[in-house]
Amino acid sequence: MAERSASAHVERDREAVDREPLPSDVVGEIRRSRRHPRPTQFDYLHLRCLVDNLAAALRRVNGTSPEVLDIFCGSRPYDDLLPTGARCTGLDVDDRFGLADVVSRDFLPFPDASFDLVLCTEAFYYVPDPVLGVAEIRRVLRPGGSVIITVPLVWPYDRGTLEHRFTGPELAALFAGWDEVRVIENGGRSVSWATLTGWMLKSLDDRVSRSAGTRRMTRPVFGLAYVAINGVGRLLDTVERRYERGSYALPMDLMLTARRAGDG
Repeated sequence: MAERSASAHVERDREAVDREPLPSDVVGEIRRSRRHPRPTQFDYLHLRCLVDNLAAALRRVNGTSPEVLDIFCGSRPYDDLLPTGARCTGLDVDDRFGLADVVSRDFLPFPDASFDLVLCTEAFYYVPDPVLGVAEIRRVLRPGGSVIITVPLVWPYDRGTLEHRFTGPELAALFAGWDEVRVIENGGRSVSWATLTGWMLKSLDDRVSRSAGTRRMTRPVFGLAYVAINGVGRLLDTVERRYERGSYALPMDLMLTARRAGDG
């Protein structure tokens, strides 16, 4: 289990902490749903692929007791996947989950060469200038340090928020000059279909389940529907991975791993 960094200090600026914190039970359920997704969730297949590939990538990280930076850490659902003895500093723009060590609107307000591993799951697409963002990640990494980034491809976006969508080659190009650059697709067309189909059903679920009484009646029905969608999606994914060939892809999201070249 990763430890909260003893050297991390909590920074608060007024703009960053104006959001009301979520109740602890809500935070706990969010962490559980992302770390241990269930087939009754609409996004089960997406999260299952993400967790499995993220766990495998973190097992390949070199070194013991590394200093880790979790960018836009949110509910920090993957702390237990970090290398043994890792000291993790969570950075976010607000502390709605109550788990950020550093709260700041500044991107990476840390000294040069502060960390051995930088992790950013499902959030790098919010960085306004990705090129500058990668340069900042390199700056705070020690020579030989690693970065792991996951970003969505097939996913609804907020019309009022600046977001980016990256293809695999585009994401890899941002890290030109780094060592061991690798991009993995987290789920293909079938996982994307199941997740988006489930998402549309969840929109209906949210509308008809606004009262506690209605939710108690409809939750089992929608839960079974999600299980069915995920079951079909998993079957199609098995067929797709066995027979799909060609250069075209439609993954749910992408995971990039890379290592900062040693100085010298």
